[in-house]
Amino acid sequence: MNKILEIKDLSKNFGKIKAVQNLNLSIMPGQVFGILGPNGSGKTTTLGMILDVVTPSKGNFQWFDEMPNVEARKKIGAILENPCFLPYLTAVQNLKIVAHIKKSGENRIDTVLKQLSLIDRKNDKFKTYSLGMKQRLSIGAALLSDPPVLILDEPTNGLDPQGIAKVRKLIAEIAAQGKTIIMASHLLDEVQKVCTHFCVLKQGVKIHESAVSNALGEINLVEIDSNDNQTLKSKLKNFKGIESIKPNGNSLYLSLKDGFKAKDVNEFCFKQKIVLKKLLTHTNSLEKEFLKILKEHD
Repeated sequence: MNKILEIKDLSKNFGKIKAVQNLNLSIMPGQVFGILGPNGSGKTTTLGMILDVVTPSKGNFQWFDEMPNVEARKKIGAILENPCFLPYLTAVQNLKIVAHIKKSGENRIDTVLKQLSLIDRKNDKFKTYSLGMKQRLSIGAALLSDPPVLILDEPTNGLDPQGIAKVRKLIAEIAAQGKTIIMASHLLDEVQKVCTHFCVLKQGVKIHESAVSNALGEINLVEIDSNDNQTLKSKLKNFKGIESIKPNGNSLYLSLKDGFKAKDVNEFCFKQKIVLKKLLTHTNSLEKEFLKILKEHD
C-alpha cells in the first residue's frame, strides 16, 4: 500500500460559502497528520467529506489506493464533534451497543477500556464521567474494531490541562502501534507534540503542508551558564562555531553558525575543562510557525 488517503481537488460549497476549495492531500501509512486552521477554515467539513458524511461539491478521494469507499470505511475509526453515548448506561453497555452497530464483536471491550485507563470505571454510568473520560471513551468506541486508521475531530476540545495530557498520551500510544491518525485541531501545542505532519487551512484553502520537524527546524541559539561566565565567554572566542555571544541575566546566549549544534558547544567546553550548569537549545514552536504562515497569506 502506497497511500492511506489521496485527496484530489476536493471542494465543498454551502450556497455562497466556499467551505473547502480544491484541496489536495496525500497521507501515508503511519503518519499522524494534523489539519490545522482557525475556526471556520474547513477542517471539520474536510473530515466529513472523507468519511462520506458530507457530499463534496467537486473533486474526489481514495482510501487505501483503489479500495472502494464502502470497504474502506470498515477500516476507519472516527469521532466527529461531541461524544454520543446513552447517559444512563455504563461504559461497557455503551460499547456493546457500538460493537453491535459496527459488527465488530465484544471481545475487545476490556482491552480498549484498559488502554483508555477506564477499566476501573467500566461499570459506572456514562453521565458520571468527567468530560475528559467521555472524550477518551469516544476514542475507545472508534478503536473497538482495531482499525488501521483513526480520524479525530478536535479530540482535546474543552478539556482541562489534565484531560488534555491524558488524551495526548493516548493518541501517542495509539500512534506507536503503527496506526495512521488524522486529526483536526486548533490547539497548536498538542499538534506539535503528537503529529508527524500537518497542513494549514485558511478559509477553505490549503496554504501550507509539511512535516512538523521541517516546520520547526532548530534555531541555532543555545543558552549556557557556568560558575565563571567571564572565563567561559573568553574561551568561547576560540570556538569556530560561534556567530555571536550575548549576555542575558546569568546566562550567555550563543548564536551558532550553520552546521553547529549544542553538543558541539558542550564538547568544546568539556575540552576546556569548563563545567556547564546550563545548556539549553532554543527551538521554534508550531504556534510561531502557524502565525507566520497565516500572516504570509493575509
